[in-house]
Amino acid sequence: MKGGRKNLKRAAKDQILNLQHGQSVMQVLSLRGSNLIEVIDARGQKSLALFPAKFQKSMWIKRGSFVVVDESGKEKALESGCKVACIVSQVLFYDQVRALQKSPE
Repeated sequence: MKGGRKNLKRAAKDQILNLQHGQSVMQVLSLRGSNLIEVIDARGQKSLALFPAKFQKSMWIKRGSFVVVDESGKEKALESGCKVACIVSQVLFYDQVRALQKSPE
């Protein structure tokens, strides 16, 4: 295993989840292929997200998984006619999801 993938996994597990401006937690609805996934947010809005190549062989997702997406350019993308509205920035593990559910935020 290359050092980059190992460090990516270590950083994802050890990192405490702090959402930046323009980031949100979404649940995976379906895998569309070609690095595209369909996600749903807390309000029930569905959108397409790009799953970057750096996660492909190191992080696995399936239906029902939770991910942190960067949707800072969502409005511009939808206005220009692009169907992909956001980019996955982090895959959440079970422990991180449980911590988020228990937190008052």
